[in-house]
Amino acid sequence: MKITEKSNKIRIYGAGGHSQVIREVLEENGYEVTETFDDKPSGRHHASKNVTSGARGNLKEFPHEGHPVIIAVGRNDERAEIANFLKSDFEKAIHHSSIIAHSAKIGQGTVIFAGAIIQPNTVIGEHVIINTAASIDHDNIIGDYAHISPKAALCGHVEVGEGSHVGVGAVVIPKVKIGKWCTIGAGAVVLKDVPDYATVVGNPGKIIKTKNSKVISNNSVSPSDVTFVGSGISSSFTILNFLNQIENNKDKKKINITIIDKYKEFHTGIPYGSRSGFSVHLITSLKNFLPEPERSKFITWLNNNKNWLLDELKNDGGVLSENWISNKVDKIKNNEWEDLFIPRRFFGWYINEKVKNRVEEVRVRGLIDVTYINSEVLDVDKSEGIYTLSLANNQVLLSEKVILSVGSLPVNTLWRKESLIEKNNLLFINDPYKPELKKVLENIDHFIHKTSKEKVNVLIVGANASGLEMMYKLNDIAEIESRIGKLIFLSTQGLLPDAVIDEKRKKEYVPFNLQALSERKNLTAKEIAEATFKDLDYADQIDLGAASTVDIISKAFGNLLNKLNPKELENFACHYGNEIGRRQRCAGFHYSKTILKLKEENRFDHISGRFTNIKKNEVDEYVLEYLDTASSENKTYEEPVHIVINCVGSTNFSKDGVPKLLKNVIDKGYGKPNESKIGFRVNESLEASDNLHIMGPLLAGNTFEGKAVWHVEHCGRIIWLSQILSEKINDYFFKNQELKSKA
Repeated sequence: MKITEKSNKIRIYGAGGHSQVIREVLEENGYEVTETFDDKPSGRHHASKNVTSGARGNLKEFPHEGHPVIIAVGRNDERAEIANFLKSDFEKAIHHSSIIAHSAKIGQGTVIFAGAIIQPNTVIGEHVIINTAASIDHDNIIGDYAHISPKAALCGHVEVGEGSHVGVGAVVIPKVKIGKWCTIGAGAVVLKDVPDYATVVGNPGKIIKTKNSKVISNNSVSPSDVTFVGSGISSSFTILNFLNQIENNKDKKKINITIIDKYKEFHTGIPYGSRSGFSVHLITSLKNFLPEPERSKFITWLNNNKNWLLDELKNDGGVLSENWISNKVDKIKNNEWEDLFIPRRFFGWYINEKVKNRVEEVRVRGLIDVTYINSEVLDVDKSEGIYTLSLANNQVLLSEKVILSVGSLPVNTLWRKESLIEKNNLLFINDPYKPELKKVLENIDHFIHKTSKEKVNVLIVGANASGLEMMYKLNDIAEIESRIGKLIFLSTQGLLPDAVIDEKRKKEYVPFNLQALSERKNLTAKEIAEATFKDLDYADQIDLGAASTVDIISKAFGNLLNKLNPKELENFACHYGNEIGRRQRCAGFHYSKTILKLKEENRFDHISGRFTNIKKNEVDEYVLEYLDTASSENKTYEEPVHIVINCVGSTNFSKDGVPKLLKNVIDKGYGKPNESKIGFRVNESLEASDNLHIMGPLLAGNTFEGKAVWHVEHCGRIIWLSQILSEKINDYFFKNQELKSKA
């Protein structure tokens, strides 16, 4: 397999034993090695001839220009160092007996030896060694300067970080992520993720040591061009769109991108990652969740990956997950996904794989450099047009642009400040996703089984998506479900998200109050909101749920928003959009069916009111105190509650609990909360201040392109906003620079 059609002449940098293998591959492919360089000619292999001094001793005099170079140095760190100081073109060396899938992508400078196998959709970086008979399965990502040793076997969806060495005969099971500059010992069997700079040996593989990475200081690193703080869905779509912009530019200068997340899992955020688990579902059907053309791409991916996805769902879930699979088996078999409320983790796997592969594709082409950092950003300062980011791991980073995309504000704690409080007869959970849903469910199971009570009552505060998910998971796990006496919801309206569409009555329903405003030319946000609430009240009175009216009412008030002036449109985004949204919640039938079963067993109750307190009664059990919605009076729910799960949602900027980073941004004047109290005021470039962009839920309360934004968690809205932001970033680094140069 020839490595190029442009020239049959090539140069080799390195004259050791590794160099001899590369030379033979090249010569078998018809290449003439014109020169061999080595920084230590005295230590060269005996078969090497006509070796001249390398660039290290005299970088200026070295013949950088000329025929392409392959770096034939076995040590990963030395190969990386040489690649960074050479100013030459690089080539690949691929043995004719290797088997490489057409969809695999191989970076410049990489060498692939005899008998190696590289399966579809794998991305291999630059200056990598894939040694003799190494096996790399589908969808792998191998970072720059890595070395996969002879007969090492990497299963599907494995990631190997920059500079890491996988030893002879090592085995890495599917979906494992090996960090950068790691050492995997010969014959090791790697069963779980490996952090950066770690050494793993044995079967099963164990970490025996970890080197400390360098602390980056102001004086030791050039600024990143753009840094993403947070790597959830909003960041992911922005990165994807920005990479497309970069590829389409005539100017091909390299952009340095840094991606920081305080959690180890990148590109999914909490909703679509492992912290939520594999068996919680979308709150809407797939066709309402994801717009085209992304939906069709995702469905193609689902069709290709459904077997292992369903296996993961079975492993993570219980009886309800099994029922969901059984009920949907025909649709899944026939690839009919659009009407399904699929597990959210499916989308998380898809977007993570898509971003990682896309990043590697663009990076291999030399258009970007990307650095991933697992830490929390605590502070940000700006001086002379450059931002300094201070991290929890004591790193200090510099960046010209910063994209703040950290998700919603933290959970609004209801009772005390701890995320989990356990007392005799009470388990109070303030954050069901901290540290992750699986661990919280384990705590619930442990509490239930150590109590002397035969049955326990569970109170879920908040009837939103999180509340439904907790209800569903509690009933999915047989060991927990069998011990629940009564499950109680507490929410302001006393209504659960609706699942059933009444097709006949839906056709008859008319939003009279909103229609009455259609002839008016000038309206206020308050007038539209009040008409919407009246039409929602009427739907409640005739017992017609949100699933039947949401499209009708949303279209009716949406058509009126273009009658608002800019100030009133912003007013609607800040004060009314989310209030209307809370009354239009819909859910999948798998959720409503579970509640229906609880009702039939007389094990369900729903209270209309707001949480005020939990207190002990005379028999040393805890009862709920709440503010009743109908009477505005304080009341007590007489039955005891043993497990309380807080699902009321996020805090706001006027309350305690604002993260340190956001508080510092506000205190230093880099950003100002808008009247929604959950978002920052930004300009048309989504900037809170110059080169500090906001993305994701913190954009609530703004208007863009004449549209009001009050909720940034719907994928259609995220994709739209990410397109706007990516274009602004691209203009800054490319089009604006072109204008400056012409001026």
